[in-house]
Amino acid sequence: MKNSPYKAEIYTVLNIAMAMVLLFYPRLSTGFSIIILIVGVYKIFKNKNADGAAHIFAAYVVGIEVLFRMNSGGFGYEYGKYATILFLTLGILVGSKKRKLPASFIAFILLLLPSIFFVDYPTFDLSRQMVSFNISGPITLGIAGIYFYRRKVPIPQLRKTFLAMLYPIIAMSIFVYFRSGSLEDMEFTTESNFQASGGFGPNQVSTIFGLGILLIGAAYFMNIRLFRIKNLDIIIMLALLIRGLATFSRGGMLAPIVAIILCVVIMSLTDAAFQAKLSRAVYTFMAVSVVATIGFYYVNDASGGLLEMRFKGESMYNAEKSNLFSGRLEIFEEDMEIFQNNVLTGVGPGMASEKRGEISGIFSAAHIEYSRLLAEHGIFGIIAILIIVLFPVSTFFKLKSSDEKILLILCTVFVFITLGHAAMRLAAPGFIYGLAYIAIYRKTR
Repeated sequence: MKNSPYKAEIYTVLNIAMAMVLLFYPRLSTGFSIIILIVGVYKIFKNKNADGAAHIFAAYVVGIEVLFRMNSGGFGYEYGKYATILFLTLGILVGSKKRKLPASFIAFILLLLPSIFFVDYPTFDLSRQMVSFNISGPITLGIAGIYFYRRKVPIPQLRKTFLAMLYPIIAMSIFVYFRSGSLEDMEFTTESNFQASGGFGPNQVSTIFGLGILLIGAAYFMNIRLFRIKNLDIIIMLALLIRGLATFSRGGMLAPIVAIILCVVIMSLTDAAFQAKLSRAVYTFMAVSVVATIGFYYVNDASGGLLEMRFKGESMYNAEKSNLFSGRLEIFEEDMEIFQNNVLTGVGPGMASEKRGEISGIFSAAHIEYSRLLAEHGIFGIIAILIIVLFPVSTFFKLKSSDEKILLILCTVFVFITLGHAAMRLAAPGFIYGLAYIAIYRKTR
């Protein structure tokens, strides 16, 4: 199989087989997660990360994190973030070539630490859990930024990284189908659909399916052929779109589509090399548009028109009630109130949910990372936000390679939108944000 031209297809089938095993034996996910850790650490040390094992295994963890959570497995709920941090940190430490570490991302991590001392939960274990839940995502982003910044990654290795994320995402879509059934047999409302997401959080499931769509779109723009079978990636994109739309969690589907649109617009206006290849970009954009349209109308028809109402922010229960922001606007406003009362230090990781309970009586977890950083980290959160927002802008104007610009736009736009609806509950946004800064290497004849 090592030299098989259909290696990607074979690995896809093996991952689907694993997902089917988990469908009947969900607790095996814990064993699988431990095996990934052991093999990953071994591979990183074996070649001192010369082959990119650290980011390839981290990419696989990013793709499989939600599948493990759906099966109550993984080596702990935050397995995905911790495993990603472990792999990337080892990659930094064991690499034979020492690299200059970006000060901005080191500062970003340090800015998260002071507010930990203000956490005030009744038990140490609860405090530990809340700090872990709210800090591990931003730490993942910081470590990924340090690891990836200007790291030379050849195109074949980038393809492996994309595929490492895609394999378990494709497998998860099959898993969700068998657990949820066909769309025609589902009961839809204008709320997020837990049945369509396999009984797990629709927001997280939709986000991961959106990540799969983004990766396929990025590969098209960068002329990277993921699969040997022609048009298999388009079929996969359509399948991910349909299953993602069926969750009725809009952010996960909007993120890759908006990222692709902005990429075409920005690159068309600013990059001469991209303009010269605009025909391929237009073809890619049109292909994505056709897939998105087909998927939307199929799911909208299966839901009896409720998907369209969902995207318009309409409620089937109350015509006067707006469903546009799904309660996130209220959370944002409460976070702003908490920030105004704790400008200097914030209230500490996880404490905003307690404060929101005092304000509105609803103890809700963060959905918007920006307002969470402000409420829980105060002025340090402001600086942290400025770093992650401004750093890609300044980096963009320094880049010469069209491939690097494309990846930077797609990844950062996807992450910025994800942070606005799903915070950093997953390892995906942190890892993808870091991936945006690689130095892509193409062999020239």
